[in-house]
Order: sequence, then structure tokens, then C-alpha cells
Amino acid sequence: MRNFMRKVYHLPRNINRYKLNQKSSVNLSPIFVLGNQKSGTSAIASLLADLTDKPATIDLVGIYEPIQTKLHQGQLSFNEFVEKNKYDFSKDIIKEPSLTFLYNEIKSYFNSPKNVFIVRNPYDNIRSVLNRVDIPGNENNIEVNYKEKWNSANENWKKVIDSRWLGVEGVNFIEWMAHRWLKCIEIYEQNKDDFILIRYEDFKKDKVKSIEELAKQLNLPLVNDISDKVDIQYQPAGNQSVDKIDFFGDYNLKKIEQICGDKMQKYNYEKLS
Repeated sequence: MRNFMRKVYHLPRNINRYKLNQKSSVNLSPIFVLGNQKSGTSAIASLLADLTDKPATIDLVGIYEPIQTKLHQGQLSFNEFVEKNKYDFSKDIIKEPSLTFLYNEIKSYFNSPKNVFIVRNPYDNIRSVLNRVDIPGNENNIEVNYKEKWNSANENWKKVIDSRWLGVEGVNFIEWMAHRWLKCIEIYEQNKDDFILIRYEDFKKDKVKSIEELAKQLNLPLVNDISDKVDIQYQPAGNQSVDKIDFFGDYNLKKIEQICGDKMQKYNYEKLS
């Protein structure tokens, strides 16, 4: 019944998307804005689109579950996926964190001269994801201790938290998410010549200057003034004021550092313990 009601609710949107897809052609050279979920991809991609007056896709609804799983399991080919979402893939800027884990497929299909990769401190990145579903970071087994909240969580966010389907290691949700962060970094490093790297923390220091410099690196025109848009909340905000040691607890904090520590040091993120 729940799936049926969801289909009914989204029927008008899906009909509209079908019509748009029929009229659209795939842009074979878009700019992809990638990185882990809750790393600042929405804000950066949206501001870049506003500054340069380029059409953008901010979140690709066509990859929502169960489609993402079907893509990774080979039940749906990447070519078919693009064809079914031609409208979203017709834009000049495409922001979708889930595509990070399909970057080999992107490279095979598209001919993008340069893309953008966003990295964020793993403490804040993981904390922000957990804030999104209102689950604390100092637990061990959220599937048991937060069973009701976990079962009612959005399936897409559950896939971000429990990333074992991506082949990541770990025995609890903090380890899965830390390995997911690490996997994102590894994808970037394996393809770093394809990307312009932005640390979310550097972007926050001067958002206008950061986006202007990014546009210049991408050879895009600086068309509009975005100074009045830099404080728009493009995604629900997490609790940035929380004490990270209190939020994660000593055990889970050290697990993040054990898994992500080497890369944290490489990207100038300090350990807390």
C-alpha cells in the first residue's frame, strides 16, 4: 500500500518528466558536480549555475531507489538510465552525489572536459548525514536501538548510511560511512585530472570568490551577481554547533580517524583525538 500511494503521489511529476524527456537531448559534455552526500554539492552547483546563467540539474530524481541499486547490480544499464532521464542530462551542470560511484560509466558515456569534486571534513560530513535522519553518532547498532526511526527513514538516505552495497567494509554504521567517505576520495584521486577539487571549508570562507574562481577554471562566463544568494539554504542544514566528540563518542570518533586519518591529513583536516 505504501509503494502504491507513493506512485500515486508522484504521478503528476512523473508524467511531466516523461513529457520533458521526450523533448530533450542529452548534453554529452556537461559539468558534473560530484562528491559525497552532504558535502556542499548543492550549494556549489546552484551558485555556479546562478553565476554563469547555465541550466543545471540539482539532484537527479531518476536515480532514487530502487533505480540506484538496479544500476549497481547491472539490472539497468547506464545507457538506458541516461535515456530515461534525458531532460536531467540535457543540462550544462549536473549535480548528483550518487553519480560519484558511477564515475567510470560517466567517463565512458560523456565527454566532459572538466568536472568538479567537493570534499568535506569527514566528521562534519558524517554528522550532517546523520542529522538529516535525526540519528545520533554515538550509537553502535541503529538498526536495533533506533529500529522505528531507521525503518521509517527515506530509502535513499538509508543507502547513504548503510553503504555495504557499495562493497565498503565495517561492522557498524559509522564505519560504513567512514569507508564511503574514503571511497569518494579514492574515486577522485583515481581520476583527479578530470576534476577541479574544492574543499567545502574553503568555499565557506568566501563563497562568491570561490564560485567566481571555479567558473573561470571551467571557462564559464561570469554573468550574474550572486552575492545575495550565498546564504540560501539549498539543503536542510545539520547542527554545525554540536560538539563532535560528544556527538560521536570516543569509540566512533576514533573509528572515523582510523579509517579516514591518512586522507584527512592529506586534505588538511585535523584529528580531534
